Amino acid sequence: MYGEFEHTIDSKGRMNFPAKLRESLGERFFISKTIGEKCLTVHTEQSWNSIRESLKGKPSKVALPIERFLFGGACEAEPDKQGRIALPASLRAYADITAEVVVVGMDDRAEIWDKALWEEYNNRISAEDIAAFAEEIGL
Repeated sequence: MYGEFEHTIDSKGRMNFPAKLRESLGERFFISKTIGEKCLTVHTEQSWNSIRESLKGKPSKVALPIERFLFGGACEAEPDKQGRIALPASLRAYADITAEVVVVGMDDRAEIWDKALWEEYNNRISAEDIAAFAEEIGL
């Protein structure tokens, strides 16, 4: 899954979800808060189940806060015939999503950003930052 796609949120909290990404995500997928950023993460059913499994058996002091954060506000999404999904008000509020969003393909997942926050993020991250991050992980 790759690319950036701009869409709008209607008065009922619905948005068109990019067809290109729907093909990769499958008929149903899961949307949660993103750890460390003010955006939403869109998970395939397989990756969502992997997250669930990875938290099983972990000490509750460690796992419970993550489970509450990720699962408490998450939703299951199944695009309608027009390719629209509904974003719950609680998730829109967490990510400061208003009327315009950018959906970003992130290989095995996607992110949904408020357009203004996505632009702010991109202005904050410099080419030097990306080069440093890449070097740190051996790219």
